[in-house]
Amino acid sequence: AFKTTETKPVIFLPQIPGRADLSGLYRVGRTLGRGHFAVVKLARQVNTGQLVAVKIIDKTKLDVLAASHLLQEVRCMRLVQHPNVVQLHEVIDTPTTLYLVMELAEGGDLGEMAFLMDFGLLQCLKK
Repeated sequence: AFKTTETKPVIFLPQIPGRADLSGLYRVGRTLGRGHFAVVKLARQVNTGQLVAVKIIDKTKLDVLAASHLLQEVRCMRLVQHPNVVQLHEVIDTPTTLYLVMELAEGGDLGEMAFLMDFGLLQCLKK
């Protein structure tokens, strides 16, 4: 599923012919979140107008272990179909970047929610 070079792995996922990036498919907007290897952006699908979250992963920063974890994450996301789990709509793979187009889940992230719940602040915000 991935081929390692001397220092960095190259991940091979099924590619869509003629699609090398998001141009023409999605209008990318503001940043929703940021991590070590990726940034999550708000985007709008050009043809339908649907709002989505796009996780943009810089594959050049991944070591072999991180690449393996990423590949497993994508496999799991493709398999899981549940109303309480964010859906993966599309995977766009380029030589240096992997784009995961996902359902937009509004309302903050799980870490923020857990923090608020720990301190009993979530109920205060709901009132």
